[in-house]
Amino acid sequence: MFDGGFADFKKLYKILDLSTEESKIEKLLYAVPKILSNIQCNKIQNFIEENQIQIAHFHYGTDCGVFFPFTKRINIPSVVSFYGYDCSSFPKFMMGNGKKYLSNRVFKRVTKVIAMSPDMKKDLLELGCPEEKIIVHYFGSDCKKFYLPQKQFDNKEIVTILNLGSLVPKKGQLFLLKSIAEIAKKGITNFRLRIIGTGILEKELKAYIHHHNLSRFVEFVGAIPYGNNELLREYHNADIFVHPSVIDSNGEKEGIPGTIVEAMSAALPVISTYHAGIPYIITNKVTGILVNEHDVEALTNALIELINNSELRKLIGLAGQRYAIENLDLIKKEIELEQIYQQIIL
Repeated sequence: MFDGGFADFKKLYKILDLSTEESKIEKLLYAVPKILSNIQCNKIQNFIEENQIQIAHFHYGTDCGVFFPFTKRINIPSVVSFYGYDCSSFPKFMMGNGKKYLSNRVFKRVTKVIAMSPDMKKDLLELGCPEEKIIVHYFGSDCKKFYLPQKQFDNKEIVTILNLGSLVPKKGQLFLLKSIAEIAKKGITNFRLRIIGTGILEKELKAYIHHHNLSRFVEFVGAIPYGNNELLREYHNADIFVHPSVIDSNGEKEGIPGTIVEAMSAALPVISTYHAGIPYIITNKVTGILVNEHDVEALTNALIELINNSELRKLIGLAGQRYAIENLDLIKKEIELEQIYQQIIL
């Protein structure tokens, strides 16, 4: 019986935590060159045999490669899920040695490879992953946690725009601030942008805001833990959600940002980009608005359109919410994942 119960696996199953028993040498080996000791491999193998585990699922191609010594000896099928950087920037690591790492330690060893979107499947094929091994499956998000059944879309004196994510280049916050500067130049002042998150670009972003006199329009909130009531309030109090992902200078891409699905679940109209897997969950002008990466004019126009039109915010917000609840919910997607497991095991 498939019921999506995998979501609560920590409550239902035994956990092998190698970190609690690591020697100093093992900690050093894992911290720097990411090597598992023979003792650790034996512990994992014994755990699998004692608990009659039928399939091994690794998360991130990079981490799967760490388990290379272990995957050589197990006699059960294995699956690895890729998430974004592990099949975009990592393969270029050390003059292409990242690609060799994935080929030798991952693609040749695992039974199946899970791509988050057709775009990611294309990236994996270009890296040399056999097509017959690739399954396209998005893992879903906890839509019910962020669901807001009676979202208010009334006209407001001040429209709240929300951006949530690590302050790193691929999240596109600098791209967003350039659009905010353009909106301010046009004399539009009935909005505020709240940026939630921390990261390496924080100083640069704040300097940009200061230089362009945007302090009255932009507030940095800092980090808020996932699922925290404060985070839910941010989603529920916002009017527009913006996540303008871009490919960074290292070629790093997103997979499908979870915050986009969370915002859709909260009935927020989402503005994002034609980037990685995002167009596979957002239909432009229907369940969200998409613009090209780095197209400041298009992003500016999209923001102004939603700031000025509460009916459009309602139309897109509710359509996005319906799509997320019906197609992207964690439990539904985990039922699909369990079915994938069954097909592989059988």
